[in-house]
Amino acid sequence: MKIDDKIVLEIGAMILQCEDVMESKWDFVSFVFDISDNHIANSGFLYIDDEISPASAEIEDDPLRLDDKIITLREKVRQQYGESFKQLLIQMESKQNRIKINFEFDNPERWSINPKNIIDMREHLRPVFD
Repeated sequence: MKIDDKIVLEIGAMILQCEDVMESKWDFVSFVFDISDNHIANSGFLYIDDEISPASAEIEDDPLRLDDKIITLREKVRQQYGESFKQLLIQMESKQNRIKINFEFDNPERWSINPKNIIDMREHLRPVFD
């Protein structure tokens, strides 16, 4: 699947403006966006060395801006490929300024973070840039 780099870079720049990301030191971040036609939510983690902290992605002075960009990406993917993704995984690495995204089209629970699986998901979602 080929996605326009411009929108991915815009999303990455917005992630860097999010309160949790700006206020913390981190080596890697992972955010899962759960998206339906009427709802969008996110949760994730900040990673520094062996420490992992829960985080959310929201720009303090414009809380809907990132969500709107994610919805725009979802619509572009739907127009191009005929399907809307249910989840979006965004992972970033600070030292080399890298970003990658993954889509989930079928299972809306694939990367869901909840009290039962939070310990496992912290490691499962740890970014690996090869």
